Amino acid sequence: MKRVIKKIVSILCATVLVASMTACDVNVSSSLDSDQSAVEYNTEYMTDKFEIETEVAEVIATHLDEKDFGKIKSYKKKIVNGNGSMTFSNGKKKYTINVEDGYITNVTDADGMVFMTIDEILEEANAAVTNSAPSDEPAAETSVAEEPQPAEAPDEPVTSSSESDSSQTASYLSEETQKMLDSLDTDYNKVNWGVQYSPTGMDGIVISVAPYVDGRTACLLVAITNLYNEDVTFSAKGYPKGVDGQQIGSISFYENAIRPGNTVAKAVYCEDVPTGEIHWDEIELPNVFDKSAYWESDWTIQTDSEGYIEVPFNIYSEENMMPGNVTAIILDANGDILAVSNEFIMDEGKEIPGTVKFFKKELDGQPTDLAMFSNPLAK
Repeated sequence: MKRVIKKIVSILCATVLVASMTACDVNVSSSLDSDQSAVEYNTEYMTDKFEIETEVAEVIATHLDEKDFGKIKSYKKKIVNGNGSMTFSNGKKKYTINVEDGYITNVTDADGMVFMTIDEILEEANAAVTNSAPSDEPAAETSVAEEPQPAEAPDEPVTSSSESDSSQTASYLSEETQKMLDSLDTDYNKVNWGVQYSPTGMDGIVISVAPYVDGRTACLLVAITNLYNEDVTFSAKGYPKGVDGQQIGSISFYENAIRPGNTVAKAVYCEDVPTGEIHWDEIELPNVFDKSAYWESDWTIQTDSEGYIEVPFNIYSEENMMPGNVTAIILDANGDILAVSNEFIMDEGKEIPGTVKFFKKELDGQPTDLAMFSNPLAK
Protein backbone atom coordinates (compact mmCIF):
# COMPACT_ATOMS: atom_id res chain seq x y z
CA MET A 1 0.00 0.00 0.00
CA LYS A 2 1.22 3.45 -0.84
CA ARG A 3 1.41 5.78 2.12
CA VAL A 4 2.60 9.33 1.43
CA ILE A 5 2.33 12.58 3.38
CA LYS A 6 3.02 15.24 0.77
CA LYS A 7 2.38 18.34 2.81
CA ILE A 8 2.39 18.80 6.58
CA VAL A 9 -0.28 21.27 7.59
CA SER A 10 0.49 24.26 9.83
CA ILE A 11 0.24 23.34 13.50
CA LEU A 12 -0.93 25.32 16.50
CA CYS A 13 1.08 24.09 19.49
CA ALA A 14 -1.44 22.99 22.09
CA THR A 15 -2.03 20.16 24.53
CA VAL A 16 -3.79 17.15 23.09
CA LEU A 17 -6.37 15.59 25.36
CA VAL A 18 -5.35 11.95 25.73
CA ALA A 19 -7.47 9.68 27.87
CA SER A 20 -6.01 7.18 30.30
CA MET A 21 -7.97 3.96 29.81
CA THR A 22 -8.05 1.10 32.26
CA ALA A 23 -10.36 -1.85 31.75
CA CYS A 24 -13.70 -0.46 30.52
CA ASP A 25 -13.30 2.78 32.46
CA VAL A 26 -11.75 5.73 30.65
CA ASN A 27 -10.92 8.97 32.42
CA VAL A 28 -11.10 11.95 30.10
CA SER A 29 -10.37 15.48 31.28
CA SER A 30 -12.95 17.98 30.06
CA SER A 31 -11.85 21.01 28.09
CA LEU A 32 -15.40 22.42 27.94
CA ASP A 33 -16.43 25.57 29.75
CA SER A 34 -18.24 24.61 32.92
CA ASP A 35 -21.33 26.58 31.91
CA GLN A 36 -21.54 25.39 28.31
CA SER A 37 -22.29 21.88 27.10
CA ALA A 38 -20.75 20.31 24.03
CA VAL A 39 -24.07 20.54 22.22
CA GLU A 40 -24.42 24.25 23.06
CA TYR A 41 -20.86 24.95 21.99
CA ASN A 42 -21.10 23.01 18.73
CA THR A 43 -24.50 24.46 17.87
CA GLU A 44 -23.06 27.94 18.32
CA TYR A 45 -19.94 27.09 16.32
CA MET A 46 -21.66 25.21 13.52
CA THR A 47 -24.34 27.88 13.09
CA ASP A 48 -21.58 30.40 12.42
CA LYS A 49 -19.27 28.14 10.41
CA PHE A 50 -21.52 25.40 9.14
CA GLU A 51 -20.15 22.78 6.79
CA ILE A 52 -22.30 19.70 6.51
CA GLU A 53 -20.97 16.61 8.25
CA THR A 54 -21.97 13.00 7.79
CA GLU A 55 -23.93 13.01 11.04
CA VAL A 56 -25.97 16.03 9.89
CA ALA A 57 -26.73 14.44 6.54
CA GLU A 58 -27.77 11.21 8.25
CA VAL A 59 -30.03 13.06 10.68
CA ILE A 60 -31.84 14.81 7.82
CA ALA A 61 -32.00 11.63 5.73
CA THR A 62 -33.43 9.64 8.64
CA HIS A 63 -36.25 12.11 9.23
CA LEU A 64 -37.05 12.22 5.52
CA ASP A 65 -36.92 8.43 5.12
CA GLU A 66 -34.23 9.11 2.52
CA LYS A 67 -31.56 6.40 2.38
CA ASP A 68 -29.20 8.32 0.11
CA PHE A 69 -27.78 10.85 2.57
CA GLY A 70 -24.78 11.15 0.24
CA LYS A 71 -26.99 13.27 -2.02
CA ILE A 72 -27.64 15.68 0.85
CA LYS A 73 -23.92 16.05 1.56
CA SER A 74 -23.09 16.60 -2.11
CA TYR A 75 -25.87 19.15 -2.52
CA LYS A 76 -24.76 21.24 0.46
CA LYS A 77 -21.19 21.31 -0.83
CA LYS A 78 -22.35 22.51 -4.24
CA ILE A 79 -24.25 25.41 -2.65
CA VAL A 80 -21.17 26.79 -0.81
CA ASN A 81 -22.12 30.44 -0.18
CA GLY A 82 -25.28 30.58 -2.27
CA ASN A 83 -29.00 30.04 -1.75
CA GLY A 84 -31.08 27.10 -2.89
CA SER A 85 -33.30 24.18 -2.00
CA MET A 86 -33.44 20.45 -2.60
CA THR A 87 -36.67 18.46 -2.60
CA PHE A 88 -37.13 14.80 -1.70
CA SER A 89 -40.32 12.85 -2.39
CA ASN A 90 -41.28 9.21 -1.89
CA GLY A 91 -44.59 9.56 -3.73
CA LYS A 92 -46.54 10.25 -0.55
CA LYS A 93 -44.61 12.99 1.20
CA LYS A 94 -42.40 15.79 -0.04
CA TYR A 95 -39.79 17.66 1.95
CA THR A 96 -37.43 20.48 1.00
CA ILE A 97 -34.01 21.32 2.46
CA ASN A 98 -33.50 25.08 2.36
CA VAL A 99 -30.12 26.80 2.19
CA GLU A 100 -29.52 30.55 2.64
CA ASP A 101 -26.12 32.22 2.35
CA GLY A 102 -24.48 28.81 2.30
CA TYR A 103 -26.17 27.62 5.52
CA ILE A 104 -28.91 25.06 5.92
CA THR A 105 -31.76 26.94 7.60
CA ASN A 106 -34.55 24.37 7.87
CA VAL A 107 -36.48 21.55 6.24
CA THR A 108 -40.06 22.23 5.13
CA ASP A 109 -42.91 19.94 4.12
CA ALA A 110 -45.10 20.06 1.01
CA ASP A 111 -47.19 22.89 2.53
CA GLY A 112 -44.13 24.99 3.30
CA MET A 113 -44.40 24.35 7.03
CA VAL A 114 -41.12 23.93 8.91
CA PHE A 115 -40.50 20.23 9.56
CA MET A 116 -37.02 20.57 11.09
CA THR A 117 -35.08 23.64 12.22
CA ILE A 118 -31.31 24.02 12.06
CA ASP A 119 -31.18 23.88 15.87
CA GLU A 120 -33.01 20.54 15.90
CA ILE A 121 -30.74 19.16 13.18
CA LEU A 122 -27.58 20.24 14.99
CA GLU A 123 -28.86 18.97 18.32
CA GLU A 124 -29.22 15.48 16.90
CA ALA A 125 -26.00 15.68 14.89
CA ASN A 126 -23.98 16.71 17.92
CA ALA A 127 -25.49 13.81 19.84
CA ALA A 128 -24.18 11.57 17.02
CA VAL A 129 -27.60 10.33 15.96
CA THR A 130 -26.93 8.38 12.79
CA ASN A 131 -29.03 6.54 10.26
CA SER A 132 -28.80 2.86 11.21
CA ALA A 133 -31.07 1.79 8.29
CA PRO A 134 -32.17 -1.57 9.72
CA SER A 135 -32.55 -4.35 7.21
CA ASP A 136 -36.01 -5.50 6.19
CA GLU A 137 -34.59 -8.99 5.75
CA PRO A 138 -35.21 -11.47 8.56
CA ALA A 139 -32.28 -11.89 10.91
CA ALA A 140 -30.55 -15.23 11.28
CA GLU A 141 -29.06 -16.44 14.51
CA THR A 142 -28.49 -13.43 16.73
CA SER A 143 -26.76 -12.81 19.99
CA VAL A 144 -28.04 -9.92 22.07
CA ALA A 145 -26.28 -8.59 25.13
CA GLU A 146 -27.91 -6.08 27.47
CA GLU A 147 -24.52 -4.67 28.30
CA PRO A 148 -21.97 -7.03 26.76
CA GLN A 149 -18.73 -7.63 28.55
CA PRO A 150 -15.69 -9.35 27.09
CA ALA A 151 -16.12 -13.10 26.86
CA GLU A 152 -14.31 -14.74 29.78
CA ALA A 153 -12.89 -11.37 30.81
CA PRO A 154 -10.13 -11.61 33.41
CA ASP A 155 -10.25 -9.67 36.67
CA GLU A 156 -7.64 -7.31 35.25
CA PRO A 157 -7.12 -6.41 31.59
CA VAL A 158 -4.03 -7.60 29.80
CA THR A 159 -1.84 -5.11 27.99
CA SER A 160 -2.00 -5.37 24.23
CA SER A 161 1.24 -5.66 22.29
CA SER A 162 -0.08 -2.90 20.04
CA GLU A 163 0.29 -0.30 22.79
CA SER A 164 2.05 3.00 22.05
CA ASP A 165 4.72 4.72 24.09
CA SER A 166 2.20 7.22 25.48
CA SER A 167 -0.36 4.84 27.02
CA GLN A 168 -1.33 1.20 27.25
CA THR A 169 -4.23 -0.59 25.64
CA ALA A 170 -6.53 -2.44 28.04
CA SER A 171 -7.37 -5.67 26.26
CA TYR A 172 -10.01 -8.17 27.38
CA LEU A 173 -9.35 -10.47 24.45
CA SER A 174 -8.14 -14.03 24.57
CA GLU A 175 -4.47 -14.56 23.73
CA GLU A 176 -5.43 -16.15 20.41
CA THR A 177 -7.78 -13.33 19.46
CA GLN A 178 -5.20 -10.71 20.46
CA LYS A 179 -2.56 -12.33 18.27
CA MET A 180 -4.95 -12.33 15.31
CA LEU A 181 -5.74 -8.66 15.90
CA ASP A 182 -2.10 -7.63 16.28
CA SER A 183 -1.15 -9.45 13.07
CA LEU A 184 -3.68 -7.61 10.86
CA ASP A 185 -2.07 -6.00 7.82
CA THR A 186 -4.48 -3.06 7.91
CA ASP A 187 -4.55 0.43 9.39
CA TYR A 188 -6.15 -0.89 12.58
CA ASN A 189 -2.88 -1.16 14.50
CA LYS A 190 -1.85 2.39 13.65
CA VAL A 191 -4.38 3.69 16.18
CA ASN A 192 -3.60 3.85 19.91
CA TRP A 193 -6.77 2.13 21.12
CA GLY A 194 -7.75 2.56 24.76
CA VAL A 195 -9.72 -0.65 25.19
CA GLN A 196 -10.47 -3.81 23.20
CA TYR A 197 -13.09 -6.47 23.93
CA SER A 198 -15.53 -8.90 22.31
CA PRO A 199 -19.30 -9.02 22.95
CA THR A 200 -20.51 -12.09 24.79
CA GLY A 201 -20.76 -15.03 22.41
CA MET A 202 -19.03 -13.19 19.56
CA ASP A 203 -15.34 -14.00 19.94
CA GLY A 204 -14.71 -13.10 16.30
CA ILE A 205 -15.95 -9.52 16.75
CA VAL A 206 -13.65 -6.98 18.41
CA ILE A 207 -14.95 -3.63 19.68
CA SER A 208 -12.21 -1.01 20.09
CA VAL A 209 -12.57 2.44 21.65
CA ALA A 210 -10.17 5.40 21.54
CA PRO A 211 -10.63 8.94 22.92
CA TYR A 212 -9.94 12.21 21.14
CA VAL A 213 -11.03 15.84 21.16
CA ASP A 214 -12.73 17.74 18.36
CA GLY A 215 -12.24 21.42 19.14
CA ARG A 216 -13.58 21.55 22.68
CA THR A 217 -15.72 18.43 22.45
CA ALA A 218 -14.72 15.12 24.02
CA CYS A 219 -15.24 12.29 21.52
CA LEU A 220 -14.80 8.55 21.20
CA LEU A 221 -13.82 6.61 18.12
CA VAL A 222 -15.59 3.23 18.15
CA ALA A 223 -14.41 0.52 15.76
CA ILE A 224 -15.78 -2.91 14.86
CA THR A 225 -13.32 -5.52 13.52
CA ASN A 226 -14.34 -8.85 12.00
CA LEU A 227 -11.96 -11.73 12.86
CA TYR A 228 -14.26 -14.48 11.61
CA ASN A 229 -13.25 -16.26 8.39
CA GLU A 230 -16.32 -15.02 6.50
CA ASP A 231 -18.27 -11.82 5.92
CA VAL A 232 -20.53 -10.69 8.75
CA THR A 233 -23.30 -8.10 8.98
CA PHE A 234 -23.03 -6.18 12.25
CA SER A 235 -25.95 -4.37 13.87
CA ALA A 236 -25.80 -2.57 17.22
CA LYS A 237 -27.24 0.33 19.19
CA GLY A 238 -25.97 1.88 22.39
CA TYR A 239 -24.65 4.98 24.08
CA PRO A 240 -21.49 6.26 25.80
CA LYS A 241 -21.67 6.75 29.56
CA GLY A 242 -20.76 9.86 31.51
CA VAL A 243 -18.98 9.90 34.85
CA ASP A 244 -22.29 9.40 36.67
CA GLY A 245 -23.35 6.57 34.38
CA GLN A 246 -25.72 8.80 32.41
CA GLN A 247 -26.23 8.68 28.64
CA ILE A 248 -24.17 11.41 26.97
CA GLY A 249 -24.64 10.54 23.31
CA SER A 250 -25.76 7.72 21.07
CA ILE A 251 -24.26 5.31 18.58
CA SER A 252 -25.64 2.84 16.07
CA PHE A 253 -24.10 0.49 13.52
CA TYR A 254 -25.63 -1.37 10.63
CA GLU A 255 -22.81 -2.53 8.41
CA ASN A 256 -23.38 -5.01 5.60
CA ALA A 257 -20.84 -7.74 4.88
CA ILE A 258 -17.74 -6.68 6.84
CA ARG A 259 -14.83 -8.48 5.21
CA PRO A 260 -12.67 -10.85 7.33
CA GLY A 261 -9.92 -8.77 8.94
CA ASN A 262 -11.60 -5.50 8.03
CA THR A 263 -12.57 -2.68 10.41
CA VAL A 264 -15.35 -0.10 10.32
CA ALA A 265 -15.13 2.96 12.57
CA LYS A 266 -17.50 5.68 13.72
CA ALA A 267 -17.02 8.90 15.70
CA VAL A 268 -19.19 9.45 18.78
CA TYR A 269 -19.64 13.04 19.99
CA CYS A 270 -20.26 13.29 23.73
CA GLU A 271 -22.35 15.93 25.49
CA ASP A 272 -20.34 15.54 28.68
CA VAL A 273 -17.15 13.90 29.92
CA PRO A 274 -17.13 10.23 28.78
CA THR A 275 -15.75 7.37 30.84
CA GLY A 276 -15.09 5.39 27.67
CA GLU A 277 -17.64 2.73 28.64
CA ILE A 278 -20.40 2.05 26.13
CA HIS A 279 -23.75 0.59 27.12
CA TRP A 280 -25.04 -1.61 24.30
CA ASP A 281 -28.81 -1.99 24.11
CA GLU A 282 -28.45 -4.61 21.41
CA ILE A 283 -25.76 -6.30 19.34
CA GLU A 284 -26.70 -8.69 16.53
CA LEU A 285 -25.20 -10.51 13.58
CA PRO A 286 -28.07 -10.66 11.05
CA ASN A 287 -28.03 -12.64 7.81
CA VAL A 288 -25.45 -11.51 5.25
CA PHE A 289 -27.03 -10.65 1.90
CA ASP A 290 -24.18 -8.65 0.32
CA LYS A 291 -20.57 -9.48 -0.55
CA SER A 292 -17.52 -7.52 0.52
CA ALA A 293 -14.69 -6.50 -1.81
CA TYR A 294 -10.98 -6.58 -1.03
CA TRP A 295 -9.54 -3.05 -1.20
CA GLU A 296 -6.39 -0.98 -0.94
CA SER A 297 -5.87 2.76 -0.94
CA ASP A 298 -3.39 5.57 -1.26
CA TRP A 299 -3.83 9.02 0.23
CA THR A 300 -2.26 12.41 0.84
CA ILE A 301 -2.61 14.81 3.77
CA GLN A 302 -2.62 18.35 2.37
CA THR A 303 -4.38 21.71 2.60
CA ASP A 304 -6.75 23.19 0.04
CA SER A 305 -6.49 26.66 -1.50
CA GLU A 306 -8.05 28.22 1.62
CA GLY A 307 -5.76 26.39 4.04
CA TYR A 308 -8.23 23.73 5.22
CA ILE A 309 -6.94 20.23 5.82
CA GLU A 310 -8.08 17.59 3.36
CA VAL A 311 -7.16 14.04 2.42
CA PRO A 312 -7.45 13.14 -1.28
CA PHE A 313 -7.47 9.37 -1.73
CA ASN A 314 -7.93 6.55 -4.20
CA ILE A 315 -9.52 3.20 -3.38
CA TYR A 316 -8.57 0.22 -5.53
CA SER A 317 -10.11 -3.22 -5.93
CA GLU A 318 -9.76 -6.10 -8.38
CA GLU A 319 -13.54 -6.24 -8.68
CA ASN A 320 -16.28 -3.70 -9.22
CA MET A 321 -17.18 -2.19 -5.84
CA MET A 322 -18.79 0.75 -4.02
CA PRO A 323 -16.70 2.18 -1.14
CA GLY A 324 -19.62 3.56 0.89
CA ASN A 325 -18.44 5.32 4.04
CA VAL A 326 -14.72 6.23 4.06
CA THR A 327 -13.36 7.33 7.45
CA ALA A 328 -9.98 9.10 7.69
CA ILE A 329 -8.19 9.48 11.03
CA ILE A 330 -5.16 11.77 11.34
CA LEU A 331 -2.68 10.46 13.92
CA ASP A 332 0.37 11.74 15.75
CA ALA A 333 3.58 9.75 16.23
CA ASN A 334 2.06 7.79 19.15
CA GLY A 335 -1.06 6.80 17.24
CA ASP A 336 -3.21 9.23 19.21
CA ILE A 337 -6.10 10.76 17.27
CA LEU A 338 -5.81 14.37 16.12
CA ALA A 339 -8.88 14.52 13.85
CA VAL A 340 -11.58 12.28 12.37
CA SER A 341 -13.73 12.90 9.33
CA ASN A 342 -15.44 10.88 6.63
CA GLU A 343 -16.99 10.92 3.18
CA PHE A 344 -19.73 8.76 1.71
CA ILE A 345 -18.84 7.50 -1.78
CA MET A 346 -21.61 5.96 -3.90
CA ASP A 347 -19.59 5.69 -7.12
CA GLU A 348 -18.92 2.19 -8.44
CA GLY A 349 -15.78 0.89 -10.11
CA LYS A 350 -12.39 -0.73 -9.58
CA GLU A 351 -10.56 2.56 -8.91
CA ILE A 352 -12.47 5.32 -7.17
CA PRO A 353 -11.07 8.71 -6.10
CA GLY A 354 -12.43 10.90 -3.34
CA THR A 355 -11.51 13.56 -0.79
CA VAL A 356 -12.20 13.64 2.94
CA LYS A 357 -12.58 17.23 4.17
CA PHE A 358 -11.70 18.13 7.76
CA PHE A 359 -12.79 21.79 7.80
CA LYS A 360 -9.85 22.59 10.07
CA LYS A 361 -6.78 24.70 9.42
CA GLU A 362 -4.84 23.63 12.51
CA LEU A 363 -4.51 20.56 14.71
CA ASP A 364 -3.54 20.21 18.35
CA GLY A 365 -0.52 18.10 17.53
CA GLN A 366 1.87 17.02 14.80
CA PRO A 367 0.28 14.79 12.12
CA THR A 368 2.59 11.94 11.16
CA ASP A 369 0.26 9.27 9.78
CA LEU A 370 -3.28 8.50 8.77
CA ALA A 371 -5.57 5.50 9.25
CA MET A 372 -8.30 4.92 6.68
CA PHE A 373 -11.27 2.60 7.16
CA SER A 374 -13.91 1.57 4.66
CA ASN A 375 -15.95 -1.51 3.86
CA PRO A 376 -16.54 -1.62 0.07
CA LEU A 377 -19.28 -3.91 -1.19
CA ALA A 378 -18.88 -5.86 -4.42
CA LYS A 379 -21.15 -4.54 -7.18
